[in-house]
Amino acid sequence: MRKLSKPWRILITAMSIFLVAFHFITAGFGILSDLIQRTIHLSVVLPMLFLLKPPTKKRAGETKVPFYDLILAILSFVCCAFIWLHYEQILWKPLQWYGMIDKILAVILVLIVLEASRRCVGPTFIIMAVLFMFYAVYGPLFPGKWGHQAFTIDYIFQNLYHVTTGIWGTMVGISSTMLAMFAIFGAVLGQTGGADTFIQIGLKLTGKSVGGPGKVAVVASGLMGMISGSAMGNVLATGVFTIPLMKKSGFPNYWAGAIEAVASTGGQIMPPIMGSAAFIMAQLLGKEYLAIAVAAIIPALLYYTGAFFTVHYVAKREGINGVSDQRRITVSDLIIIFVPIAIFVGFLVAGYSVINSAFYATCASLFITFTVRIFTEKSVVSSIKKTGGIVANSTMTGATSILDMAALLAGAQIAISMISMTGFGVKLSDFIIRIGQNNLFLCLLLTMLVCILLGMGLPTTAAYVLAAAVLVPALTKLNLDPFVAHMFVFYFSALATITPPVCAAVFLASNVAQSNWLKTGLTACGLALSGFIVPFTFAYTPSLLMQGTLLEIVPNLVTALIGVYGLSLGASGFLSHRLSVVERVFAMAAGIAMVVPGAVTDIIGIAILAVIILLDLRFRKTHAAELAAKKAELEKREIHLDAEDLDVLEHIEEKAENYENDVE
Repeated sequence: MRKLSKPWRILITAMSIFLVAFHFITAGFGILSDLIQRTIHLSVVLPMLFLLKPPTKKRAGETKVPFYDLILAILSFVCCAFIWLHYEQILWKPLQWYGMIDKILAVILVLIVLEASRRCVGPTFIIMAVLFMFYAVYGPLFPGKWGHQAFTIDYIFQNLYHVTTGIWGTMVGISSTMLAMFAIFGAVLGQTGGADTFIQIGLKLTGKSVGGPGKVAVVASGLMGMISGSAMGNVLATGVFTIPLMKKSGFPNYWAGAIEAVASTGGQIMPPIMGSAAFIMAQLLGKEYLAIAVAAIIPALLYYTGAFFTVHYVAKREGINGVSDQRRITVSDLIIIFVPIAIFVGFLVAGYSVINSAFYATCASLFITFTVRIFTEKSVVSSIKKTGGIVANSTMTGATSILDMAALLAGAQIAISMISMTGFGVKLSDFIIRIGQNNLFLCLLLTMLVCILLGMGLPTTAAYVLAAAVLVPALTKLNLDPFVAHMFVFYFSALATITPPVCAAVFLASNVAQSNWLKTGLTACGLALSGFIVPFTFAYTPSLLMQGTLLEIVPNLVTALIGVYGLSLGASGFLSHRLSVVERVFAMAAGIAMVVPGAVTDIIGIAILAVIILLDLRFRKTHAAELAAKKAELEKREIHLDAEDLDVLEHIEEKAENYENDVE
């Protein structure tokens, strides 16, 4: 971001107020028609982005906006304004040009959107757009099923500029409604002290236990994920406190970074408020968001349970104790954070839309904060000032969140439009099925690799959107339920943030921890091992997604939790002694066998874990006997030494008395 001078800051503040107010009002009192809502959204977002974000990170300290960015800001507004000014004509005749100006504006807007996405997430969408446009124009040159009819440049840009399957498609639609409102809601909760409260809860619950600081990071980042949904945002919000605390307590630098990265990444899959990709999934599936959140409960529980156990045993292995914290968490702190979240869930359960629920929860958050401040500070004036400060800060924070999200989704929308136009998604699905030889497991494995590959260059939301467009059809053709297929893709798109060689959450956490990023990334993968296995499990057993009866869900949950425990032993390499390589391999094998549902695999897994635990108990008894013998020996030596010391002392005293007699 640029550090702009005062006149520019005033302009940005005014634009932020308009953007947040527009989305807040439309969320509460009615969304406008698709084309109007989406064009107004981008007509503010794109100019703000070019005013705030320089073309390269090296120029982040600029205090003035260069002329070329000012031109881009003006052009982006004009391109969007043209659509909502000609709304009626475009609505009835979408594939009709209105002159040369119209054609020029179409090309300019496509280039502007791609440049905006480049400034936010790098050149990925530019490369994809160029490749897909080439593929669209020269389709007949490609062999076999990959070939298709040629599309003219005119047709391509008309579809991108005039039709709601182009730039103004589903992704920008979600960005301009649901996600914008959640950016505001999350900003308000964050400004009311969310991160500090969650850290304090973590300290109170786990701070004094073995490896307390590491467990604090797991708990605090998991809770923070409920209101953030961004791995990078979680690292910045909680990692700046938890990583130094972990390092100070004795965790190696790379472990501190890995724990924070894994815990922060899990926030994207943590109900009730998950990452923005989960809201997009609800829209794509036509399901209630509450159904997505409920389905994510068990996988999120298994993910964090695995991380928690691994941190515990790593701390035991390294001899890391807990920490005491004298700071006090008050009831008012808990009310300010958790009551709005409860209100959000309550409105969802009552049948309200996600957008309306977030709107009412945001209003409730501000009202509760204002009321609590009156009672705690006993001053209406002070309460008004502090609540006003929260509103002001939330406006700027929320607007900034909307910018990044809108730019990457607009860029993704161009790629998705081209994928749909050329039929590339269907062809790639058939290709994956052929490679997988109609084997579901092989296709799931290929899907995982593609999701991780996409996630290397894109945030989770963009990676999920693209992966869902090209991979979900392949999985559904193999009779996998669309809901399960989307959840599978969603999980691995999220886990890509901790998977080397490009792992955004790890990069940020290792920077804070001052550790080697590759070592941190590999450690993070081991720490999140259960997260890489559970999606394969629920692909075969939807009961782990809360689909089925209690008699199906509960037993599978119990065995999966035991399996996660086994995976944690293998990842940490410790129980009450350092496990050998063979023991670690068997512990992981037992964990996988338990996580995979089935009576036979459960029996095998329990048997292996039982052997490992019995061997550990035997080690404890042997070790305890050795310690007892050493203690007895030391006690004998201590008595002997004490006797010698007494003899020496008596001798010295006798010499002293003789000396005194001689003197006299």
